Amino acid sequence: VTQVTWTNSRGGSGTASGTTNWSVSGVALQSGSNVLTVTARDAANNSTADTLTVSYTPADTTAPAITVSNPTSGSTYSTASSTLNLGGTASDNIGVTQVTWTNDRGGSGTATGTTSWSVSGVALQSGSNVITVTARDAANNSATDTLAVTFTTPDVDVTAPVVTITSPASSPTYSTTSSSFTLTGTASDDVGVTQVTWANDRGGSGGAGGTTSWSASGLMLQSGLNAITVTARDAAGNAGFRTLTVSYGQTYPSPA
Repeated sequence: VTQVTWTNSRGGSGTASGTTNWSVSGVALQSGSNVLTVTARDAANNSTADTLTVSYTPADTTAPAITVSNPTSGSTYSTASSTLNLGGTASDNIGVTQVTWTNDRGGSGTATGTTSWSVSGVALQSGSNVITVTARDAANNSATDTLAVTFTTPDVDVTAPVVTITSPASSPTYSTTSSSFTLTGTASDDVGVTQVTWANDRGGSGGAGGTTSWSASGLMLQSGLNAITVTARDAAGNAGFRTLTVSYGQTYPSPA
């Protein structure tokens, strides 16, 4: 044997070191299939060849990219809700295999989806919560995006509305000879009055028209005392009351 040479079907060739025992170092490979042909020749230029097909998969060193776009694409977010829904996108030169999340105040999990992902019901603690979302590929390369969420506990409304009856009397009692009458008044609250209703302890109830300024017409009375209670409520269900006791009686002419 006078010479041993090699060629790569994807490019490149050269001469081996040695003949009966030969070696080649540093053969450059291309991604995918590479057919390496080694040829031995003698002094008469007779030759024979052997081949080796090498499949080359380059190492993945490229990290994915990940973006949080919901509830905001910014880096900070404030909410009065104790839970948070997240969403966004992720990409990779080969493929995203998993998206996970953690909260520095506690809690972690796996998102639904990869290139388009979502997380629902992330529990928040009062104050600052740093949510880190991580995308990984098959080579375990990873990338993160963070969202700093400030959770402010909403104020609890414990203040009841104040309700006032102004007509037919602002005093707690009233007498009439009419079987029906109209009530009017006002109501106020530190947040807002949502409803005003009335009820007669002798029977009958209903809703007033209006809230901060309200009226109820056609209230039917029973003979004797009727305790009419007007109730104002706010959105938190707090209620304030005012009662007007109405005395209803018939006046008859004296006998001749």
